Amino acid sequence: MTQAAGAAAGDIRVNAVRGAFTPQQALEQMLRGTGISHRFTGNRAAIIGASPNVDLDVVTNGATSLAPIVARGQSDRDADQGSGFQGTPDWVYEEPSSVSVVSREAIESNPAIRNAADALDTVAGVLTNRSEAQKPGVSVNVRGLQDMNRVTTSIDGARQNFQRAGHGSYQQVFVDTSFIRSVEVEKGAVPGVGGAGSLGGLVNFRTIVAGDVIPEGKSWGGEVKAGTGTNAFNFDGSALAGVRLNDDFSIIGGVSHKRIGDYKIGSNGDLQLTEGNTIVDDRMLYSRNEVLNTLLKTEWQVTDDLNFQLSWLRYEADGAQGGDLNGSPRRDDEHYLNNTVTSVLAYDPDSDLVDATLRFWFNDTKNDEQRGYVGGKEPVSYGMTSFGGSIENTSRVDVALGELALHYGVEAFRDDGRTRTKNLDIPGGSDNHFGFAGANPSGKRTMASGFLNAELQHDDWLTLSGGLRYDHYTLSGTTVVQNQRVVVSPPRNCQSWQDIDGDGTPDPNGIWVGEDGNIYHEPGPGREFATPSCERWEFPGGQETVYDRFPVTVDQSGGAWLPSAKIAVQPFDWLQPFVSYSRTYRPPAITESLISGGHPFVPFENMPNPGLGPERGETWELGVNILQDAVFDPDDAFRMKAVYFRRDIEDYISMGRMWFEPAQRVYTTFVNLDGTTTMNGVEIEASYDRGDAYIGGSYTYLDTDFANSYKLALPAGFEGGAAQPSPAVLFVPPKEKATLDAGVRLLDRKLVLGGRVTYVSETTPEFGQLVGNYINGAYTIYDLYGSWDFHENAKLRFGVSNLTDEKYVPALGTDAYPAPGRTYTASLTIKF
Repeated sequence: MTQAAGAAAGDIRVNAVRGAFTPQQALEQMLRGTGISHRFTGNRAAIIGASPNVDLDVVTNGATSLAPIVARGQSDRDADQGSGFQGTPDWVYEEPSSVSVVSREAIESNPAIRNAADALDTVAGVLTNRSEAQKPGVSVNVRGLQDMNRVTTSIDGARQNFQRAGHGSYQQVFVDTSFIRSVEVEKGAVPGVGGAGSLGGLVNFRTIVAGDVIPEGKSWGGEVKAGTGTNAFNFDGSALAGVRLNDDFSIIGGVSHKRIGDYKIGSNGDLQLTEGNTIVDDRMLYSRNEVLNTLLKTEWQVTDDLNFQLSWLRYEADGAQGGDLNGSPRRDDEHYLNNTVTSVLAYDPDSDLVDATLRFWFNDTKNDEQRGYVGGKEPVSYGMTSFGGSIENTSRVDVALGELALHYGVEAFRDDGRTRTKNLDIPGGSDNHFGFAGANPSGKRTMASGFLNAELQHDDWLTLSGGLRYDHYTLSGTTVVQNQRVVVSPPRNCQSWQDIDGDGTPDPNGIWVGEDGNIYHEPGPGREFATPSCERWEFPGGQETVYDRFPVTVDQSGGAWLPSAKIAVQPFDWLQPFVSYSRTYRPPAITESLISGGHPFVPFENMPNPGLGPERGETWELGVNILQDAVFDPDDAFRMKAVYFRRDIEDYISMGRMWFEPAQRVYTTFVNLDGTTTMNGVEIEASYDRGDAYIGGSYTYLDTDFANSYKLALPAGFEGGAAQPSPAVLFVPPKEKATLDAGVRLLDRKLVLGGRVTYVSETTPEFGQLVGNYINGAYTIYDLYGSWDFHENAKLRFGVSNLTDEKYVPALGTDAYPAPGRTYTASLTIKF
């Protein structure tokens, strides 16, 4: 900061500032009522007590000029609102990396959010997978990467690692937007906490804080929201309340409830849908769900240097999946429960060497299912418990070339996957419960990582940074591979057997010696059995079904050194080009290494792969930030972030086939693909806001080229060589996605009227990569939205989604799950 005249300061006492604020908000509160002027520059510096045209390099009239102090730190990234695209905070356009933020205002202005996936649709480089659209969970795709923790997904820093196999995406994150303050999306390598085991980025849902609920200057506060709409958007409401027991301690809590039914799909368009199945009378079966969400959070300013936060977020939902099966409904009742607990201890004393954060977190996700098969319900429970922690610190020192910041720390977490079913073990036959549990295996995975990043800031125009991370993992578990085979026996010609019951014939339940010399079935009391000298003998009917079970233990570990580097220059206050390089690493997930079983009641399809290797990525980015105020008039603002990227991935993991020696046959499993999987593209987010009107948009061009072969090693006598991955595994995103958003603010900016158009190009993956119903056509969707602040403590929101009632399948979805048709919504928020 720079102060113009020393005399101007005088003996002035500024206001105390406590809590989470942007630098602008904190400075305004600190100087309110003091008479001292201030302004922020575009290079994250502020000038205090100076006229707007003061020259930082000139000292006149006895004025004292100090070197600018760059505004950094936690309070900067805590900003959840700004002048960027759909309210993106300004720090995003000052960060020399690929990062986007979905603000709370953007979430609330979305006309009809049925789940959190809808809140991410306008983010450049981001899609949400709708191939499991009957479930309330969210599967995020960033730059073509999704599932198996390729992209770290977290709530307040607590990882959400739950996976469940199905006919579509695997990863499911359960979060309700009612308590979300913002969503941060990092699309490249994550240099600090959250980067362990991440191949392509981080999506962090941040929940509200006390300052969002308790008005400034008050000791308590709250808000109540209630909304409804057409097209089975029945109710969406929440209640929040908070209290400051003193200047240092606050508690906030809340409850939200959402109830939606089976929605009606659009009526316009030439989309051809599969007859029956999930669509009946133009409604999507079992798209209904009911969600109850609760939040409890405490914030304690222990000392001026020490801050502690503790939060508990509970998500509970009921729904179903299924469809119409031969004219009769088949319904699987689903119950989802997620508990996330986080604790954060931040220590920031008056020292440039210490700015430390200690975090512990716990997450437990459970999905209980009642499978609706003929003959009664089959209960299955899928679960994942994860816990971990991290400690990080930033030290700043002045060196000859500028300010050097060292950011270093460690993080670790453990996943404990578990699937439970009722006993479906058939004596002497198959273990049918492995049709459920095998594809969602139980096992443990531990990940630990240490990192060091150095950033040199030279004269406010040059930033050089480099980092090194080491990731290490272990994965273990035990499973069973099952095999079903039919044994055919020729006519009886063996007399070497014992007649235990004296009926003169061998017992078909006894054992026998095959032509291969192997003895099948163990003899038991009351059974006749063939001796090893017996060559062959006949079973009644001439054949028998034999079931084999082969236990398999998986014990994997590995690690990698991961360097990164970045250069950013700022030739003007408003312009910042940057270039970066990084390497990333993702070890296999529990599901990938331990998969067995198969489709429900068919436990003979899959096998584990103890030798499955990790994925390794290399990414280049070239980007530019533009942040400029007063472009055409004193009150306007222009923001833009544009990035070109290229990512190469070696050993990409996909579903394939592998020989299993004990069973002498080929099974489906996860394999490492040969060659290089490449993803490259362009992402742009930009906005122009002049106060009474605004316009902004996002654009994504993404070209993905998945490696599509692997080595299928077969023993002599079997044909082998290159093989194509099994279908329904690789999700290829559309090449283009664009959003344009514009609106006006009327009646002293209390009335906002806006519209949004979203275009997504067709999805046309190469033959052999995906099944046909993932080849989706292009679509264009129009939304209208608005809000009216008719009272200082009351706001009315209203909107229309899918205005033209388009019939379409969302990108990365399937024609079994078309999107909702036209929906009108309205909500009322009252603060007190």
